[in-house]
Amino acid sequence: MKVPNERGRSGDSHAHDERGQGRELAVLALCHLESYPAAERREALELLWRNPPRGDGERGTAFAVMVAHVPARRRADALAGGVLEHWAELDDVITRTSARWRLERMAQVDRNVLRVVAFELGHVPGTPRPVVLAEAVRLARRYGSERSPGFVNGLAEALAQRLRPGGDG
Repeated sequence: MKVPNERGRSGDSHAHDERGQGRELAVLALCHLESYPAAERREALELLWRNPPRGDGERGTAFAVMVAHVPARRRADALAGGVLEHWAELDDVITRTSARWRLERMAQVDRNVLRVVAFELGHVPGTPRPVVLAEAVRLARRYGSERSPGFVNGLAEALAQRLRPGGDG
């Protein structure tokens, strides 16, 4: 599935919200999908979109609302689907880029944010590098630990240097 590009009108905050929500949904879905065998993840993702958990509290409700928002869900499906398709490759590049942390020792949220970062940097050239990096930190801040934003920022920058040397704006 093709991921829509990020370029567009600078004042289009509605589209930005859809892209941001799509990334957020993708990360949350990927965290959920880690518990499935690799061969079952795509089917589990489809099931997640059809029957999102409602859960207790604000986050469970927010997830269901985001899934119901079709443009955000489509973007999330494209991102999560791309990560599923390139899972081993993305894990390899993250592992090679991370000097001190093995992938399995990283916090689940951090690991999945970095998978989305690596996918977008390596496979979605229309998404500007600064957007990928800023969104990664935003998601790490929202869902990760107190140390997640700094960790994700540093490793995402290193991934950007590896996957898009010279940057793109």
